Amino acid sequence: MKRNVTTRTIGLLLSLLLLTAPSIAKADDTHSWNTLSAKFTLDQHWMLHAGSDQKFVDDMTEYGIWTLFAAPYYKAATNLLLGFEVRHQETKKNNLWVEENRFTPVVIYKKRSKPAYITLRERVEYRTREAGNYWVSRNYIKAGLNTGPVSPYISNELFYDLNLEKFNENRLAAGLDIALSKKVLAGLYYMYKSNEKQGDWYGTNIVGTALTVKR
Repeated sequence: MKRNVTTRTIGLLLSLLLLTAPSIAKADDTHSWNTLSAKFTLDQHWMLHAGSDQKFVDDMTEYGIWTLFAAPYYKAATNLLLGFEVRHQETKKNNLWVEENRFTPVVIYKKRSKPAYITLRERVEYRTREAGNYWVSRNYIKAGLNTGPVSPYISNELFYDLNLEKFNENRLAAGLDIALSKKVLAGLYYMYKSNEKQGDWYGTNIVGTALTVKR
């Protein structure tokens, strides 16, 4: 039963990726997103995750977004993590850097059914910036295969603006998690990000990398 659920989830995400394919070629922009982070195991229950994002926008020609984040996580059960993330982000607009801070409770559920796995994550972000404060709910699902050092996956994250009461962003991705060693994990992915603005949806192609060091 568990394996059937995992297989169906992978099939659903693959179907969503195929349905999105016609929009990929018509995307309005291309970005490069890069994440460097570290995970510190404090004891059998507590872990700290901290890092930084660097994002290049406008067809990858301009350094446009950077973030710093840190989050303690508590292992409440074998498959359940509870955390609270603090994130500082700056976005370049009209040659000025605009600051934003985010405070986010996080719930992560992981289920393995060899050789597949599923990760579910719920984030409720309180975002503060000069233009105003607001809440965003982010629902994330990831399904993949444990095939050795290189593990392929598909994921989707749906954003819901709790102030405006509407969906305003979606991130569909396919990638590889690569174990360079027991302590170093790399990632490569392609993402199609779509955003709603005044009733229309605009797409962005994203090529991303990640490097995580475990301590």
